[in-house]
Amino acid sequence: MSEAIKRIPGVHFQNPGYRGNGEYGWVPSQNAVSINGDARTVVLIDGRRVDNSASTKAGSNSTSNSKSTNVNIDQIVNMENVEKIEVIKGPGASQYGSDATGGVINIITRKGGKDGKGSIDVSTGAWHKHKYALNYSGSAGKDKSWHYFVSANRDMGGDTKYRDGVDGGNGDLYGSRFKEEGANIRIDKDFNDKQSLKIWYNFKQGKDGYPLTVPAKRYMNNTDWNATVFRQVVGQNWDQDALASGLYKLASGTKGAGWSFEEPEKYRNMFAVDGAFGAFSKFKNQDFDIQYTFNKENGMESFIRLYDQKHRYSSRDLYVWGINPDGTTTSSSSTTLTNLYNSLYPAGATFDQYSQFCSDYLVPFPGDKAAIREFMEKAGVSATEPTSWKEENNRGLQFQYAKSVGVNDIIASVTYDKSKVYSKGTNRKTGAFETSYVQRKTTQAYIQDKIHVSDKWDITPALRYVKYGSFSNKSAAGVTTNTPNSSSHLITPSINTQYMFDDTASMYFGWTKIYRPVRQADYTTVDAVAGGNLKDEKGDAITVGFKKDLSDKTTVGVHYDLTKMSNALARLSIYDTSSDTFKTMAVNAKEDKKSFNITADHKFDKHTTMSLSYSHIKNEWKAKNGWVLNPEYIMMGGNDINVAINRLRPNNHYALNISYENRDLYTGLLVNYYTGADDEFFTDSRFLVLDWNINYKINKDITVYGLISNLTNEAYETSYNSRYGRGAAAMPGRCWMVGLKYSF
Repeated sequence: MSEAIKRIPGVHFQNPGYRGNGEYGWVPSQNAVSINGDARTVVLIDGRRVDNSASTKAGSNSTSNSKSTNVNIDQIVNMENVEKIEVIKGPGASQYGSDATGGVINIITRKGGKDGKGSIDVSTGAWHKHKYALNYSGSAGKDKSWHYFVSANRDMGGDTKYRDGVDGGNGDLYGSRFKEEGANIRIDKDFNDKQSLKIWYNFKQGKDGYPLTVPAKRYMNNTDWNATVFRQVVGQNWDQDALASGLYKLASGTKGAGWSFEEPEKYRNMFAVDGAFGAFSKFKNQDFDIQYTFNKENGMESFIRLYDQKHRYSSRDLYVWGINPDGTTTSSSSTTLTNLYNSLYPAGATFDQYSQFCSDYLVPFPGDKAAIREFMEKAGVSATEPTSWKEENNRGLQFQYAKSVGVNDIIASVTYDKSKVYSKGTNRKTGAFETSYVQRKTTQAYIQDKIHVSDKWDITPALRYVKYGSFSNKSAAGVTTNTPNSSSHLITPSINTQYMFDDTASMYFGWTKIYRPVRQADYTTVDAVAGGNLKDEKGDAITVGFKKDLSDKTTVGVHYDLTKMSNALARLSIYDTSSDTFKTMAVNAKEDKKSFNITADHKFDKHTTMSLSYSHIKNEWKAKNGWVLNPEYIMMGGNDINVAINRLRPNNHYALNISYENRDLYTGLLVNYYTGADDEFFTDSRFLVLDWNINYKINKDITVYGLISNLTNEAYETSYNSRYGRGAAAMPGRCWMVGLKYSF
């Protein structure tokens, strides 16, 4: 799904470079999407929100990006079931939520046609990647008023390879293998031109590798590996005088000195053990959606919808860094191995003695797969099925009524939603299987009036009402409590207008009031300034755009977006008078975000077309109430990607898509060029990424195709984590796929 929409101007993905979603709530492994620099993006399927208001999947606080949609767009539905994807930027998205600050991604599913037809799609490629897809659609009944569409797919691959941006070589991302599969059924009944019934079921599940980060290739060798693991497990530092004389002797007083290394890359290399041992994440989604449309008028629908979502997430992480002499394992600093080493070599070990100690007691270099298998057998460990999981349940009822009255097209809707997130697992102390949950009920109401002032001018004022109930918490012991001050409600207005100057030129303008309540996962009252409660996020969003056909072959467009938040959640370093120092704390701050997109589409001839775009985004944060910000604030208090976002993404994004189509042949080249990346956080200040694809129709039933992603094997990243250093989220290197599609 992310591959399908990443070329749209202003849409940006920050992902870790591998397929899986990692640990529930652990943000460095999340696939976060933003629109024009705002991660507060709403994802829809056929106009229905798919997020869960009680979810903590995107992290435990705003530092970890809890403002994001809480939806991994690649895990929603398989692509066989997708008819098209709509992206709505800015205030125009307010119909789907007052918290859709960035915009909306609306995935439209496929409806069966009148004639029976289907396809089988099979492909294979690099890294043992294989894809299988089957779909069939048609109609039934004497009048063919019943329509059906069914699809199934399986997608799998081995360990990904990447290009290291520091070392420059190609590396293996151990444990990034994956296997995902899904099935969809959609049944539609057309009673007449105005009344219909839709029943939709979606199933998707996957088991994905869990490598956390890519290794730093310059330290992925046996010598550096032994030094890194030895330092973590046996002793933090060497005696420098002894080391100068060629003896490996532990320095005194350094045991338990913590996890920090002088090079974060060395520490993150140890995650390769997780991948080698088979750590994984799993998900299973089951979604139902039933919609009865009782009237259609002037392109608007009146309907009642009932939906139910059940999404389960689990993971199994496993790492063993050493084996004690008695056969017990260790995964952290081992006093036993430290004492053993000191007793064996009180004056210090030679290099050969030290190497033999590492071979006897410490986990071997992950690149030696035979040694890893032998170590796992010796330790008696492997990543088995998880014993705990999170489950997000979400069900609701939506009613919409639409009516045309003269020049007015009026739409009114009400949605009631009940969200629960279950935590289920085995109590390590008692051995009992326990369940707890967090629940929140939400009511949303919306009314808009699209006024056709003339055949060239429309004005659409709207009001949205939202009521968020208190978070209800039920512990494993069965005790139910409510989170204080967590309920909220507000009415937010918006207005959008579009004007056509003539058949070749039009412009649009939109404004909306933003409202996003503090979530369970944002901040606790302990984090807030002066021990007070944080306030809900509020602000204003303005969008203006212009589109012009310069000729019958060339079209240009300009889009400008301004968001001004009066209460934006963030962690800022603020001067504290009581301690006469700067302290990093959770606050309601001011945020100004500006974005600019420009697009151009040109048709050279009947075969060749080109699309060109440029995007620029900038966020500015300001303290409220006279607080003084630390002038040196960059990344203090952790990885607050919200505040440091300008430095954690390239400033400019250029995209060029050139396609050629001639009868049975189609080929396209997609160019993504990123500039202005801060080389303190990224391995280069600019990245050029090329993707190429080709399709050829052999006959009316058979099409063959091929694609190469990252054609030049560019080393690049789309995200950064301060703990693991530059290049920790390297994206996949060059990968090819070839396939065949048979239609019947």
